[in-house]
Amino acid sequence: MDAIIDEWQRDTDLVSPEIYREYLRDGDTRSLVSLQKLESGFERVVREIAETETMDSPAVWSVYNMGYIVKTRESLFSIDLVHRRAVELADKLDFALITHNHGDHCSSELYSALNKAGKTVISNFLDNYGATGKGAKNPVGGGFVVGEKTFKINDVEISTSLVDHNKYLLDFTTAFEIRVGNWKLYHSGDCGIADKLKTKWGRPDIWTFFPGCGINVADAVKKINPRKLVFGHMWELNHLSGRLNALLIKRAIEKAKSVNANVHLAFWGDRVDI
Repeated sequence: MDAIIDEWQRDTDLVSPEIYREYLRDGDTRSLVSLQKLESGFERVVREIAETETMDSPAVWSVYNMGYIVKTRESLFSIDLVHRRAVELADKLDFALITHNHGDHCSSELYSALNKAGKTVISNFLDNYGATGKGAKNPVGGGFVVGEKTFKINDVEISTSLVDHNKYLLDFTTAFEIRVGNWKLYHSGDCGIADKLKTKWGRPDIWTFFPGCGINVADAVKKINPRKLVFGHMWELNHLSGRLNALLIKRAIEKAKSVNANVHLAFWGDRVDI
Protein backbone atom coordinates (compact mmCIF):
# COMPACT_ATOMS: atom_id res chain seq x y z
CA MET A 1 0.00 0.00 0.00
CA ASP A 2 2.87 2.40 0.77
CA ALA A 3 4.17 2.20 -2.81
CA ILE A 4 0.77 3.17 -4.24
CA ILE A 5 0.44 6.04 -1.78
CA ASP A 6 3.91 7.33 -2.70
CA GLU A 7 3.09 7.09 -6.42
CA TRP A 8 -0.09 9.11 -5.99
CA GLN A 9 1.82 11.66 -3.94
CA ARG A 10 4.40 12.16 -6.69
CA ASP A 11 1.68 12.58 -9.32
CA THR A 12 -0.48 15.00 -7.32
CA ASP A 13 2.52 17.13 -6.36
CA LEU A 14 2.60 18.19 -10.01
CA VAL A 15 -0.92 19.64 -9.85
CA SER A 16 -1.12 23.00 -8.10
CA PRO A 17 -4.51 24.47 -7.17
CA GLU A 18 -4.06 26.93 -10.03
CA ILE A 19 -3.53 24.15 -12.58
CA TYR A 20 -6.50 22.25 -11.16
CA ARG A 21 -8.76 25.30 -11.54
CA GLU A 22 -7.62 25.80 -15.13
CA TYR A 23 -8.51 22.14 -15.78
CA LEU A 24 -11.98 22.73 -14.31
CA ARG A 25 -12.46 25.59 -16.76
CA ASP A 26 -11.18 23.97 -19.94
CA GLY A 27 -11.05 20.19 -19.32
CA ASP A 28 -7.45 19.99 -20.51
CA THR A 29 -5.49 17.44 -18.45
CA ARG A 30 -2.20 18.93 -19.68
CA SER A 31 -0.86 15.35 -19.82
CA LEU A 32 -0.72 15.29 -16.02
CA VAL A 33 -1.32 11.81 -14.61
CA SER A 34 -3.56 12.95 -11.74
CA LEU A 35 -5.89 14.89 -14.03
CA GLN A 36 -5.96 11.98 -16.46
CA LYS A 37 -6.95 9.74 -13.55
CA LEU A 38 -9.78 12.12 -12.66
CA GLU A 39 -11.15 11.84 -16.19
CA SER A 40 -10.64 8.10 -16.61
CA GLY A 41 -11.96 7.41 -13.11
CA PHE A 42 -15.19 9.24 -13.87
CA GLU A 43 -15.60 7.42 -17.16
CA ARG A 44 -15.00 4.11 -15.40
CA VAL A 45 -17.72 4.88 -12.85
CA VAL A 46 -20.23 5.81 -15.57
CA ARG A 47 -19.41 2.64 -17.50
CA GLU A 48 -19.62 0.35 -14.47
CA ILE A 49 -22.90 1.88 -13.29
CA ALA A 50 -24.44 0.77 -16.57
CA GLU A 51 -22.82 -2.67 -16.48
CA THR A 52 -23.38 -3.56 -12.80
CA GLU A 53 -26.42 -5.48 -11.63
CA THR A 54 -26.81 -5.26 -7.86
CA MET A 55 -28.31 -8.00 -5.72
CA ASP A 56 -28.57 -7.89 -1.91
CA SER A 57 -25.55 -5.61 -1.41
CA PRO A 58 -25.30 -2.24 -3.18
CA ALA A 59 -22.33 -1.22 -5.30
CA VAL A 60 -20.33 1.82 -4.17
CA TRP A 61 -17.88 3.83 -6.29
CA SER A 62 -15.42 6.52 -5.23
CA VAL A 63 -15.47 9.45 -7.66
CA TYR A 64 -13.33 12.20 -6.09
CA ASN A 65 -12.74 13.59 -2.59
CA MET A 66 -15.65 12.42 -0.41
CA GLY A 67 -17.85 11.91 -3.45
CA TYR A 68 -19.43 8.49 -3.92
CA ILE A 69 -22.06 6.89 -6.13
CA VAL A 70 -24.25 4.10 -4.70
CA LYS A 71 -26.31 1.71 -6.81
CA THR A 72 -28.98 -0.52 -5.31
CA ARG A 73 -31.60 -2.71 -6.95
CA GLU A 74 -34.01 0.23 -7.19
CA SER A 75 -31.91 3.38 -6.81
CA LEU A 76 -28.84 5.29 -7.92
CA PHE A 77 -27.72 8.14 -5.70
CA SER A 78 -24.71 10.27 -4.88
CA ILE A 79 -23.09 11.54 -1.70
CA ASP A 80 -20.96 14.71 -1.86
CA LEU A 81 -20.46 14.27 -5.59
CA VAL A 82 -18.06 16.88 -6.99
CA HIS A 83 -16.31 16.48 -10.31
CA ARG A 84 -15.83 18.60 -13.42
CA ARG A 85 -18.35 16.35 -15.18
CA ALA A 86 -20.68 15.61 -12.26
CA VAL A 87 -23.71 17.12 -13.99
CA GLU A 88 -23.49 14.37 -16.63
CA LEU A 89 -24.95 12.03 -14.00
CA ALA A 90 -27.96 14.22 -13.21
CA ASP A 91 -30.33 12.31 -15.46
CA LYS A 92 -29.21 8.96 -14.03
CA LEU A 93 -29.38 9.82 -10.31
CA ASP A 94 -32.58 9.33 -8.34
CA PHE A 95 -31.48 11.63 -5.51
CA ALA A 96 -28.40 13.16 -3.89
CA LEU A 97 -27.04 13.68 -0.38
CA ILE A 98 -24.70 16.55 0.56
CA THR A 99 -22.97 16.68 3.94
CA HIS A 100 -22.05 20.37 4.18
CA ASN A 101 -21.71 23.72 2.49
CA HIS A 102 -18.17 23.59 1.10
CA GLY A 103 -17.37 23.64 -2.60
CA ASP A 104 -15.37 20.42 -2.48
CA HIS A 105 -18.52 18.58 -1.32
CA CYS A 106 -21.30 20.31 -3.25
CA SER A 107 -21.57 20.81 -7.00
CA SER A 108 -23.90 23.75 -7.57
CA GLU A 109 -24.35 22.74 -11.21
CA LEU A 110 -25.42 19.22 -10.25
CA TYR A 111 -27.71 20.51 -7.49
CA SER A 112 -29.44 22.89 -9.89
CA ALA A 113 -29.97 20.16 -12.46
CA LEU A 114 -31.42 17.73 -9.91
CA ASN A 115 -33.62 20.40 -8.37
CA LYS A 116 -34.92 21.46 -11.77
CA ALA A 117 -35.72 17.83 -12.59
CA GLY A 118 -37.79 17.51 -9.41
CA LYS A 119 -35.33 15.15 -7.72
CA THR A 120 -34.58 15.12 -4.01
CA VAL A 121 -31.37 16.66 -2.68
CA ILE A 122 -30.94 16.25 1.08
CA SER A 123 -28.60 18.73 2.78
CA ASN A 124 -28.52 21.07 5.76
CA PHE A 125 -28.12 24.27 3.73
CA LEU A 126 -29.99 24.05 0.40
CA ASP A 127 -33.69 24.51 -0.26
CA ASN A 128 -34.75 21.66 -2.50
CA TYR A 129 -37.94 22.85 -4.17
CA GLY A 130 -37.72 19.90 -6.52
CA ALA A 131 -38.31 17.54 -3.61
CA THR A 132 -41.75 18.94 -2.84
CA GLY A 133 -42.90 20.69 -5.98
CA LYS A 134 -45.23 19.52 -8.70
CA GLY A 135 -43.87 16.40 -10.33
CA ALA A 136 -41.41 15.67 -7.51
CA LYS A 137 -39.76 12.29 -8.07
CA ASN A 138 -39.02 11.38 -4.43
CA PRO A 139 -40.88 13.70 -2.04
CA VAL A 140 -39.50 13.37 1.50
CA GLY A 141 -41.07 16.41 3.10
CA GLY A 142 -38.37 18.76 1.82
CA GLY A 143 -34.70 18.41 1.04
CA PHE A 144 -33.55 20.93 3.65
CA VAL A 145 -32.77 18.85 6.74
CA VAL A 146 -31.16 19.82 10.03
CA GLY A 147 -30.61 17.36 12.86
CA GLU A 148 -31.86 13.83 13.36
CA LYS A 149 -34.41 12.69 10.80
CA THR A 150 -35.15 9.49 8.92
CA PHE A 151 -36.35 9.08 5.35
CA LYS A 152 -37.04 6.32 2.89
CA ILE A 153 -36.56 6.81 -0.84
CA ASN A 154 -37.29 3.73 -2.96
CA ASP A 155 -35.36 0.90 -1.25
CA VAL A 156 -32.99 3.23 0.64
CA GLU A 157 -33.44 4.26 4.27
CA ILE A 158 -31.54 7.38 5.34
CA SER A 159 -30.88 8.63 8.86
CA THR A 160 -29.29 12.03 9.44
CA SER A 161 -27.43 13.58 12.37
CA LEU A 162 -25.18 16.61 12.85
CA VAL A 163 -21.46 16.37 13.55
CA ASP A 164 -18.71 18.95 14.03
CA HIS A 165 -16.41 19.86 11.15
CA ASN A 166 -13.90 21.27 13.65
CA LYS A 167 -13.93 23.23 16.92
CA TYR A 168 -15.20 26.32 15.10
CA LEU A 169 -17.77 24.83 12.70
CA LEU A 170 -19.97 23.00 15.20
CA ASP A 171 -22.98 21.02 13.92
CA PHE A 172 -21.88 22.07 10.44
CA THR A 173 -21.83 18.67 8.77
CA THR A 174 -24.64 16.17 8.27
CA ALA A 175 -23.61 12.54 8.73
CA PHE A 176 -25.67 10.10 6.68
CA GLU A 177 -26.42 6.57 7.82
CA ILE A 178 -27.80 4.53 4.94
CA ARG A 179 -29.52 1.17 5.09
CA VAL A 180 -30.61 -1.09 2.25
CA GLY A 181 -32.02 -4.30 3.69
CA ASN A 182 -29.39 -5.54 6.13
CA TRP A 183 -26.55 -3.62 4.43
CA LYS A 184 -25.39 -0.37 6.02
CA LEU A 185 -23.12 2.50 4.98
CA TYR A 186 -22.04 5.47 7.10
CA HIS A 187 -20.74 8.70 5.53
CA SER A 188 -19.61 11.36 7.97
CA GLY A 189 -18.34 14.01 5.57
CA ASP A 190 -15.57 16.19 6.97
CA CYS A 191 -16.16 15.36 10.62
CA GLY A 192 -13.18 16.53 12.68
CA ILE A 193 -14.38 15.63 16.18
CA ALA A 194 -15.48 12.11 17.10
CA ASP A 195 -17.83 13.02 19.97
CA LYS A 196 -21.06 13.25 17.94
CA LEU A 197 -20.46 10.32 15.61
CA LYS A 198 -23.14 7.67 16.10
CA THR A 199 -25.15 5.05 14.28
CA LYS A 200 -28.74 4.09 15.05
CA TRP A 201 -28.75 0.91 12.95
CA GLY A 202 -25.66 -0.72 14.36
CA ARG A 203 -22.30 -1.57 12.89
CA PRO A 204 -21.90 -0.29 9.30
CA ASP A 205 -20.59 -2.54 6.57
CA ILE A 206 -18.71 0.44 5.12
CA TRP A 207 -17.71 3.73 6.67
CA THR A 208 -16.57 6.30 4.11
CA PHE A 209 -14.31 8.30 6.38
CA PHE A 210 -12.09 11.39 6.15
CA PRO A 211 -9.10 10.93 8.48
CA GLY A 212 -8.42 14.67 8.50
CA CYS A 213 -9.69 17.88 10.13
CA GLY A 214 -7.85 16.84 13.30
CA ILE A 215 -10.07 13.88 14.11
CA ASN A 216 -8.73 11.28 16.54
CA VAL A 217 -8.75 8.34 14.16
CA ALA A 218 -8.41 5.59 16.76
CA ASP A 219 -11.18 7.00 18.96
CA ALA A 220 -13.50 7.46 15.98
CA VAL A 221 -12.90 3.94 14.69
CA LYS A 222 -13.46 2.38 18.11
CA LYS A 223 -16.73 4.27 18.41
CA ILE A 224 -18.24 3.27 15.03
CA ASN A 225 -16.42 -0.07 14.55
CA PRO A 226 -17.11 -0.51 10.81
CA ARG A 227 -16.54 -3.79 9.00
CA LYS A 228 -14.64 -1.83 6.35
CA LEU A 229 -13.10 1.60 6.86
CA VAL A 230 -12.66 3.50 3.59
CA PHE A 231 -10.38 6.54 3.61
CA GLY A 232 -11.54 9.26 1.24
CA HIS A 233 -10.78 12.92 0.48
CA MET A 234 -7.15 12.11 -0.29
CA TRP A 235 -5.15 14.60 -2.36
CA GLU A 236 -7.79 17.31 -2.73
CA LEU A 237 -6.33 19.13 -5.73
CA ASN A 238 -7.93 22.49 -4.95
CA HIS A 239 -5.99 22.58 -1.68
CA LEU A 240 -2.24 22.72 -1.21
CA SER A 241 -1.18 23.01 2.43
CA GLY A 242 -4.41 21.34 3.55
CA ARG A 243 -4.13 18.24 1.37
CA LEU A 244 -4.35 14.86 3.03
CA ASN A 245 -0.92 13.81 1.78
CA ALA A 246 1.09 10.59 1.89
CA LEU A 247 2.58 11.20 5.33
CA LEU A 248 -0.78 11.98 6.92
CA ILE A 249 -2.46 9.03 5.19
CA LYS A 250 0.19 6.57 6.41
CA ARG A 251 -0.10 7.89 9.97
CA ALA A 252 -3.88 7.59 9.85
CA ILE A 253 -3.63 4.01 8.57
CA GLU A 254 -1.34 3.11 11.48
CA LYS A 255 -3.75 4.65 13.99
CA ALA A 256 -6.74 2.86 12.47
CA LYS A 257 -4.94 -0.48 12.37
CA SER A 258 -3.92 -0.04 16.00
CA VAL A 259 -7.60 -0.62 16.85
CA ASN A 260 -7.91 -3.48 14.33
CA ALA A 261 -9.63 -1.55 11.54
CA ASN A 262 -9.96 -3.09 8.10
CA VAL A 263 -8.61 -0.11 6.14
CA HIS A 264 -9.08 0.55 2.43
CA LEU A 265 -8.25 3.62 0.33
CA ALA A 266 -10.78 5.21 -2.01
CA PHE A 267 -8.86 5.93 -5.19
CA TRP A 268 -10.75 7.80 -7.91
CA GLY A 269 -12.96 5.51 -9.95
CA ASP A 270 -12.62 2.49 -7.66
CA ARG A 271 -15.43 0.35 -6.33
CA VAL A 272 -15.06 0.34 -2.56
CA ASP A 273 -17.63 -2.32 -1.67
CA ILE A 274 -15.54 -5.24 -3.00
